Amino acid sequence: MPGYGSLKRRAFVLCVMLALGLGAFPGAPVSEARAGFEDGWRAYQAGDFAGALNEWQPLAEGGDAAAQFNLGVMYDEGRGVAEDRAKALEWWMKAAAQGDGQSQHNISLAYIFGRGVERDYGKAVSWLEKAAASGIARSQYSLGKLYGYGHGVAKDEKRAFMWISKAAEQGLDKAQYNLGKMYRDGIGVDKDVAAAARAFLAAAEQGYAKAQNHIGVRLVRGEGIAKDEVQALMWLTLAARQGHASARENRKALARKLGTAGRDEAERRARQWKPRK
Repeated sequence: MPGYGSLKRRAFVLCVMLALGLGAFPGAPVSEARAGFEDGWRAYQAGDFAGALNEWQPLAEGGDAAAQFNLGVMYDEGRGVAEDRAKALEWWMKAAAQGDGQSQHNISLAYIFGRGVERDYGKAVSWLEKAAASGIARSQYSLGKLYGYGHGVAKDEKRAFMWISKAAEQGLDKAQYNLGKMYRDGIGVDKDVAAAARAFLAAAEQGYAKAQNHIGVRLVRGEGIAKDEVQALMWLTLAARQGHASARENRKALARKLGTAGRDEAERRARQWKPRK
């Protein structure tokens, strides 16, 4: 299914629970446990996966959710241990039972893609609902997509719009792009070309090529946004440089229309552009 990230692209997280004095390794002072976690983090960053495992394993076995999540990632990626997706899920399940949203999200992806388990959209939805409720933007987006497709749940475009909107509000570029399409086409919400343009622009400003092409087209037409062909050419140039095929064609057509001064100005803006995060 389009729009979902890979399990292997999950980032490691610092141990907020330890900082609050929660979930520490039994018998160890909080400061000592925190130090062990951070030693593991430094070892992992240095490529010493065995060292990271030695620090995190006892914490994970002692019930620390962040360490359990990290061990799950290590088993999923085969870093410091043999790749074992079943073991990865085992550790994520332990962390998820403590309410760890990132682990809940990874479990949902395992069910969506059939990684280490049989594909089961119903179970994926169940885990996504937990993670989305805890505020994980990627889970909100993924849940919205499943409602939009009707996978594992009755198709509900309004609920799809609701969840994708929540993810977009948190700045997730794919959610912003999909929100733009929903406003453009009136999916789960009344058509609103201005809202569609705002959503496409928000994603484009983060560097999302599909959104850059869409906002470029809207700037050419003056659709939901003031017409500006030079700015349009800038966005189409940026998208084309990322390999977006439609943007390349749209850029060629617009460049032929604009004079040399307009093309030069668009190129100058493209060179100076920086993604907004």
